[in-house]
Amino acid sequence: MNAKIRRIGLIAVAVVAVIGGAAYFALHASAGDPSMKLSGTIEATEIQLASQAGGRVQSIAVHEGDSVQKWQRLASIYSEATQVNETITSPIDGVVLNRLVEPDEMVAPGSPVLVVASMNDLTVTVYVPEDSYGQVTLGEAVDVKVDSFPNETFAAKVAHISDQAEYTPRNVQTVEGRKTTVFAIKLALAPSGGKLKPGMPADVYFEIKP
Repeated sequence: MNAKIRRIGLIAVAVVAVIGGAAYFALHASAGDPSMKLSGTIEATEIQLASQAGGRVQSIAVHEGDSVQKWQRLASIYSEATQVNETITSPIDGVVLNRLVEPDEMVAPGSPVLVVASMNDLTVTVYVPEDSYGQVTLGEAVDVKVDSFPNETFAAKVAHISDQAEYTPRNVQTVEGRKTTVFAIKLALAPSGGKLKPGMPADVYFEIKP
């Protein structure tokens, strides 16, 4: 089994969210609400399961959205070159995100067959305006909310703070917007019992420090 790992999700934050974060901070701080709201998208560790030898797909035992266990057999591929059936197994407990082949299809050596991800290793990246950068600390606990569960609050911790500023996207139209720089903040989400999923938009609430 050949597994390739990369981060997934819509990492970029919408322009409105980036600039709107600063506006939210000013509005709520003046109203006595000591919080700063920024928006991002939930991501997961994606693992591509590939065939080493290639060949004809004999069987696929799972579908997209199925839960899988570590070392569970997911697919079988017959290699005419080696005359051996290759078994594709899952290296983690997780969920099938993509089923890329069907039975009787041919796959080349190294071609991905399935994509799985762990739902207990989710992150969300937000971009903090430069004038609020000092409000965020490593390991800080924050609240996260998603549209799918409007009455619930999920826990997260600041896992990484970028030490290099980035400019807001080029499609910002105002002069003030073009001058704005932001810092990427990555947060590790606590297990949610399967409620949070990759690709979900999320709002993150930081406590404003005096």
